[in-house]
Amino acid sequence: MSTYLKNTYCLSVLVLICCVVGCEVRTPVSGKVTFPDGAPLAFGEVRGYGEGSHVRANIGEDGSFELYEVKPGDGVPAGKTYEITIVNTEDREVVEVKPGMAVSAPPRLIERVNPKFSQPATSDLKLVVPKSKNPIEYNIEVTKP
Repeated sequence: MSTYLKNTYCLSVLVLICCVVGCEVRTPVSGKVTFPDGAPLAFGEVRGYGEGSHVRANIGEDGSFELYEVKPGDGVPAGKTYEITIVNTEDREVVEVKPGMAVSAPPRLIERVNPKFSQPATSDLKLVVPKSKNPIEYNIEVTKP
C-alpha cells in the first residue's frame, strides 16, 4: 500500500471516529455574580443543567466565575440551553482557639442569596450557548434572602 493510500485511510478513520464520538464544540463562558447594588457575591458555585450536560464554576471573591463541564478551562458544550442555579449556603467561621492559633469551625448554613436561585425551576436564569467557540460573558444578578 502506498504512503498516499495509508495517509488517506488514516485520515478517513480519524474523521469517522470524530463523527461517531463527536467533535463537540465548546464555548468559554464567564461572568460575575452580583447584587443589585453592584457588590459581588464572594463565594459559592454557579451550576447549569441542560440537555444531557451539567456545567459548574466556583465563584471567586470578586464574584467572577468561568463555567466548565469536566475540568476548569474546558468550556461549555455549545448549542444547548442551561438552567442556571446559584449554590451559596455554606460559611466557615474562623475561631481562635489560643492566641495566634486560628482554626475553621464546622460549616454553618447561611443563605446569602435568595433561596429561589438554588433550584432550576425557580431561579428563572437561563443561558443559551450558540454553536460557536466565541467567548460568552454571562453576568448574573441575585437578590438577598
